[in-house]
Order: sequence, then structure tokens, then C-alpha cells
Amino acid sequence: MNNNFCLKQLATCVWILEELRKSGDIGLTLAQLDIMLRDRTKGKEGLSRSSLTRRRKEIKLLFNINVESPDKKHYYIMNKEQLALDTLANDLLASVQEYLFLDSYRDLGSLIQPMQINNGMEFLHVIGDALRSKNKLKIRYQKFSDTESYEAIVHPYCLKASMGRWYLFGHKENNSQGLDVQSFALDRTVYIKPLKETFSMNKEFNPETYFKDSFGTWVEKEKYPVCDLTIAVKPDVASYLRTLPLHHSQKEMSSPTSNDKTFFTFHISPTPDFIGELKRWGDGVEIIEQKKFN
Repeated sequence: MNNNFCLKQLATCVWILEELRKSGDIGLTLAQLDIMLRDRTKGKEGLSRSSLTRRRKEIKLLFNINVESPDKKHYYIMNKEQLALDTLANDLLASVQEYLFLDSYRDLGSLIQPMQINNGMEFLHVIGDALRSKNKLKIRYQKFSDTESYEAIVHPYCLKASMGRWYLFGHKENNSQGLDVQSFALDRTVYIKPLKETFSMNKEFNPETYFKDSFGTWVEKEKYPVCDLTIAVKPDVASYLRTLPLHHSQKEMSSPTSNDKTFFTFHISPTPDFIGELKRWGDGVEIIEQKKFN
């Protein structure tokens, strides 16, 4: 009962944010929100001033978004830029929206097929605690290319999800490759045990900087130097790239001499996974220029 009540509260918080986002600079009054919620729930739920106050506090706590009424009548999202910049809040909001949607239509079974995250979810809390407390981790890892697993002591630096998998990035003690940062896919991890011993974080490591010029989780900039890469794409592919860019550096170029192709540029480390993503479109994508970045 309590879990269902919490889920209802969460659903209402997300719904309020969605409606206020759509209202833009016009905003919504308490009366409007109340009527809209009653319509949505077929009269089962309404929104009083006290319940809206509680939901606003929860929205602030969960998503760091301020819902205020500066004119004492209309409610607005006051810090829209925060949601745009805070990737964690955005990801959390998207995850909650997806969960609530799937929960609402659970009876449809296989008619709705969300993206599956592979094995390794059971390690997330252990790693999260270690990231917070700076405790070392003992990991047993099994590479796809190896017949046997190995054990390592790892200083956890960050977690990243990509292509349906979670990855731990960190420093492996006594590593033979001389690398400061290595990745460990959680679906290839046998076990993770937290150690009492702590470590000092590498102050030069910044996740945003580390992944900035990479596609997904493949980071080998010495082997695949960052370059300015230009592609020519057919109209149907261009539409896909506009609605879901492959990389944050993606830019569309004006192409006055070509009516049947659109040109896009990327500032990126052209690792095989990125090139493979381009080749996935077949003759719809052509790499026409690749300039090394000095």
C-alpha cells in the first residue's frame, strides 16, 4: 500500500513537470492543474494547494527543479536551464517516465518492448557506495576474449551506461598496460567486493572531459586520434541524425552545391564502434573527409 502511494506521488510529480514544460511561459494555475489531473485520472485524483506544495518540494528534492508562482497565481518551472544542464536529473526524469509508462501498461505484455539492460545491475549500489566513500573494490572480471577470469583491485572513478550495458571506469592497481583508467563491463564481472582501504582520486580525471571526444565508452585517443570528420548523407538518414544526433559535436553544414545530400561534421575519436555506426546506414552515409586534430 505504501509503495503504491509513493508511486502515485512520483507519477504526479512527473506529470506536473510535463504539463508545466508544455505550458512554457504561460504557466498553469492551481485550478487548471486540478482540473487536468481530475480529467487524467477520471476523477480519482485532484490537486489541492497543500498537495501541490508537497509535490513541489519533492520535485525540488528529486530533480533539483524549482516550481514557483511569482505572480501568486500561475506556476512555472523557474530554472529550465538547470534541467537542460543537469544530465543526471534529465536521465532520472526520463527513467521515471519510462517506468511509470511501463507500469501503467503492464497488462499489454510483449506488445511493449523496452530496451533491455544486460547483467550487472546487482553491482550498481556497491559501486555507487564506493564512488561516494572512495573505497577500493576487489573485482573478478572475465573478458570475452579470455578463457579464464582474473582478480584486480580497482579505484572506482565513474559509472557509464552505453548500448544497453553498464561500465565501471577506474584505475587498476599493478596493471601491466600502464593505463591510468580502464573499463570493466558489469555484464562480464563475476563479483565485486568493497574493501576497507580507501584511495585518493586522480584530481586530473574528469568524466565529462574523458568522454568528450569519444563515442560511447570506447576511449583510445592515442590509437584513434581526435579528428574533424565530415560525412555526406542521404535525405532519410539526415532526418534520423537531426532527431537523434550520434555525438554532441555533431553539426549540420550548409550544402548549396548538393540538393540530394546533407553534410554533417563531428569532432571525435573515430573508434571502430563509431565507424561501425556510420556503416550501419550502408550507402546512405559516406565519409568524405577526415582531418586529424592537432
